[in-house]
Amino acid sequence: MKSQTLLLCALVTFSAIGCSSTMTTRSLPDNASIPQVKILIQKTSNVSLYANAAFAVKDNISGQDVGYVSAEQRIELKRNKDKIEVFDASGKSIGVSASFSMDTKSANIRFSVGGNSYRGYLLLLPEEDKINVINVLDLESYLMGVVRNEIGNLMPDQLEAAKAQAVAARTYAVRYKGKYKQYDYVSDVNDQVYEGASSESDITTRAVIETVGEIAVMGGKPVNAFYFSTCGGVTANVQEVWKSSTPTTYLASINNEVAGKNLCEESPHYRWELNWTGDEIEKLIKENLKVVIPQEEVSQIDNQRLYNLAVISRDSSQRVKEFKIGFTKDSFIVSGEQARRILRGEKYILYSSLFRLDIIRNPDGTIQSVKCKGAGFGHGVGMCQYSARTMAKQGYTYKQILQFFYRGTEMKKEY
Repeated sequence: MKSQTLLLCALVTFSAIGCSSTMTTRSLPDNASIPQVKILIQKTSNVSLYANAAFAVKDNISGQDVGYVSAEQRIELKRNKDKIEVFDASGKSIGVSASFSMDTKSANIRFSVGGNSYRGYLLLLPEEDKINVINVLDLESYLMGVVRNEIGNLMPDQLEAAKAQAVAARTYAVRYKGKYKQYDYVSDVNDQVYEGASSESDITTRAVIETVGEIAVMGGKPVNAFYFSTCGGVTANVQEVWKSSTPTTYLASINNEVAGKNLCEESPHYRWELNWTGDEIEKLIKENLKVVIPQEEVSQIDNQRLYNLAVISRDSSQRVKEFKIGFTKDSFIVSGEQARRILRGEKYILYSSLFRLDIIRNPDGTIQSVKCKGAGFGHGVGMCQYSARTMAKQGYTYKQILQFFYRGTEMKKEY
């Protein structure tokens, strides 16, 4: 996603003028060098929000407060031509400006937007005909809202896995800060999944606090700390999953077997199976192929029957490298990662490219049914999170976990 709007466009932020109670961020060190980050949490036409404490809305152009909002009272923001207009709880307009801002006086305020609660403060910037809702806070508090989403719920004996995840997520955040014009990251899988304070947990918050400022580096620079759920027994070489990537020792394929047992066997996706009828798989592929392949190349497939699905080649980790889809007249060869998107379900792409197909055919050669057997969940590059969980339970430290997957890296205190 690329932002097209300059920062000269309207800006809205919100801040507290009063609140109480002690929150987890109080446990973070008082370190002025922790960078502030901006995360796009919504892109919408209308914004409805409230906070757990009173706050003031300030017009940044005039420097004047345009209104005060009580705790738990909603306000709405809408586009007004090239500006943003703010409405109070009664629906009355309280201001239109090219720039709104607020200065948060307390770390304890929580803004509620879209069902989630957020630390820090909010910026609202117009982009095209939408409003970008951006959460601004320190990087460590951001990570508190990331780690649990990325690695899931953990038990106390898996703290070291949570710490490894915190370092990997922080490394990514440091490496890619400033990726977009108006903000640093988006809040979904295109960067890291972030749901604010709503998704924090005691164990992941502790993991962030106990690793504050630590990142994984090679040659003094933050590495590309890719991670994923389940490797199925072996991770992948980065250049074999993404052709544009440069081979690197810390993202090389490794076997995760220790003492004769694969470390990620506890994952529900260590081994998996999916089944489709011939009609189901044909419908699925016709719909998704049009998203993955340019429309002009697949414009004739609607009137053709699906006849062939075949793995053409595999990479060194046995993940699908090339996959062939054959119709009555036209055929297409796609990459393993493209095949995952083409064979996707209603919610998720295919669990991994480490799969094989068993096909039963009708007498006329068309496909009667397809059984897909696979291993793992995710792209396969970098740290296998379920393996990290197991290693933590076996007594490995977070540094040992990170150096097992990102080989040749070192830990560095960034701030």
